[in-house]
Amino acid sequence: MKKIIFLSLFTLLTIFTFSCKKSNSHTVKYTIQGTAKSAVTYVDGNGNTQNVTGADASWTTSFASTEHGLALKLTVISIDGSNIGGKIFIDGNQTAASNGNSGSVSITATLP
Repeated sequence: MKKIIFLSLFTLLTIFTFSCKKSNSHTVKYTIQGTAKSAVTYVDGNGNTQNVTGADASWTTSFASTEHGLALKLTVISIDGSNIGGKIFIDGNQTAASNGNSGSVSITATLP
């Protein structure tokens, strides 16, 4: 009887261990909108800060990351002071946005 219980528990544990796979990677996409060129600063998939000078009004970038809990940040400053906006998408879902009425925005999100 003890062997049957042990084998049943072992089988259940094995099934739960291998059937509950979580995705190891997330896709992050940053986008901006506006009418002028902008200076863009963002955190990449490794947690490093990247800078883009003179980004077009429809600038976008994407990357994959396995850094769960990574703090994502997008900062956009319009070169001529016109209104600017930005969005952060994680796995295709919009997680943060700002359509500011000013020449700069800063938005954050966290990878699950």
